[in-house]
Amino acid sequence: MSGKFDRKDAMRMTLGAEKQKVTDRFAMADAVLAERPSGLASPPPLAPVVQIETPTMEGKQILSVSLSQIHDNPLNARNIYDPEIVKSLAASMATRGQMVPASAIRHPDLDKPGHYILIDGHYRKKSLLAAGKTEMDIILLENDGELELYRLSWLLNEERSSQTALDNAIAWKKLMDKSLVQEGAQIAEILGISPATVNKTLALLKLPQGALDKIRDHPNKFGVFIGYELTLAAKIIPEIELLALIDRIIAEDLSSREVEAIRGKFEKGSDRKKKEVSRQYKIRHGNAQIGVIKEWDSGKIAFEIKLADPKERAGLLDDLKRRFHLEE
Repeated sequence: MSGKFDRKDAMRMTLGAEKQKVTDRFAMADAVLAERPSGLASPPPLAPVVQIETPTMEGKQILSVSLSQIHDNPLNARNIYDPEIVKSLAASMATRGQMVPASAIRHPDLDKPGHYILIDGHYRKKSLLAAGKTEMDIILLENDGELELYRLSWLLNEERSSQTALDNAIAWKKLMDKSLVQEGAQIAEILGISPATVNKTLALLKLPQGALDKIRDHPNKFGVFIGYELTLAAKIIPEIELLALIDRIIAEDLSSREVEAIRGKFEKGSDRKKKEVSRQYKIRHGNAQIGVIKEWDSGKIAFEIKLADPKERAGLLDDLKRRFHLEE
């Protein structure tokens, strides 16, 4: 009996096996570098678009491609880039060239022959552009679909310098918006992480935009747990206090435990009984005030009145007794 090919099962390989494949790809790149001591960067092209294909291990190819024909990964795992890192890499590439090729696939759009989509290597692309380079070296991989385009990007970043919690939140929301996954549990299964981590990470996007802007400027200060504590704090404190807490996390480099303790103090403060304000109704006789009725949101009602006429006082008292079924 022949088994039916399950694409999802094939896609959900173990994280360890995938990381080994990533290591093999970089070993392949190192082998090519050994054969080209002067580096992988090619001289300026004679024409606007020049592609140089070099056979590599396992049938893979390294191509030198015009940067104008290399497109960013629409499902890239990293969304936030440090301009200082780009500046530093650009200075290095200006003198030494690109030392490690990036992974890419052929562009699936038939109207874009000779174009490619990066799987990873966006820092390198930005740095090459900043250095005034016109080409980028890529390793050509097979296109296994949009979800795999994201998963490989995530794995390659994890292998070197993992993306931040905000990076992950933005990328995972894209996967859900494009209906590539239906819920956080699917993301957890594909990446080999816990569903709780996915849910806490996605909760970051519920923060006010002002808070997200501050986090974007210092993403490495806000891991999953600190981010989640902020989402809990945002439910009980005004936005201005939340922004002040974010500034404090950045300035003092607070740990997740310290942020949790601060959030706990906010919660205790919000649990304290607030002083109730009553609504008052004055009772007048002519121009004189003879009493008052007070009402609170809790349901409490207070009634106070002064009647000089004994008969009028007795009549009111009888009315109140009948109203509340009171007996002597």
